[in-house]
Amino acid sequence: MVVSPLDGRYRTDIAALFEDEYKLRSWLEVEVALANAHAKLKDIPPDAAREIADAAKRVELSRVLEIEAEIHHDLMAMVRALTEKCRKYGGYVHYGATSYDIEDTATGLMLKRAIGQVKTRLLATKELLKKHAIQRKNMVCIARTHGQHAVPTTYGMKFALWYAEMERDIERLERAQEGIAVGKMSGAAGTMATFGGKGFEIQSLVMKQLGLKEDRITNQVVQRDRHAEVLFALALIASTLEKIAKEIRNLQRTEILEVA
Repeated sequence: MVVSPLDGRYRTDIAALFEDEYKLRSWLEVEVALANAHAKLKDIPPDAAREIADAAKRVELSRVLEIEAEIHHDLMAMVRALTEKCRKYGGYVHYGATSYDIEDTATGLMLKRAIGQVKTRLLATKELLKKHAIQRKNMVCIARTHGQHAVPTTYGMKFALWYAEMERDIERLERAQEGIAVGKMSGAAGTMATFGGKGFEIQSLVMKQLGLKEDRITNQVVQRDRHAEVLFALALIASTLEKIAKEIRNLQRTEILEVA
């Protein structure tokens, strides 16, 4: 059921990256990478890693939700569902990990991919602003301060101003993406004790397979300043887009009608 235009006519393909099904697939992707790392270090049989990878393809969201309704733990519901799909090596699922080794690493994956899509759209918008800045560099209009007529300017300058701001927005977003594209495999309190002296090797192998950087130090979770930077960057982008939209809205008003 659509409850908002954001779920309906304004919905874009990026929304799929935040649905329960995609989150589940991201969790499973991390579990498979963990099993592969253990197998590479000879902690578990190679057949166990292959079985877990095969089982991950057959885990269904409906079953995970059934288990969650019973145990009231979303991540462990996934672990149980994955274990059920294994034939012989289910005991090696989630081996040595804590819930947020999986959750936060998957979140890093999801946000890295989502930011990539946002960046693609912003780059296209930036090029459009550049095009109009060049095309309209000699198109004279009136500048306003406090909504009042000031001195002549050009539409080229107006578009160039927006272009420069969006360029900064993209730079901030890239820094935020670099900061959030990390994962952890360090156990319940970040000590890596559950990995028996191989914690750094396991973490390195997992992140290499997933295309993420290793978080240098964590406790139970990846620290939330990383997530806050993403939100700040997105908020500034929204502010830029709102500024452009409001200017267009005002300039097309009947009593002004500078644009149409």
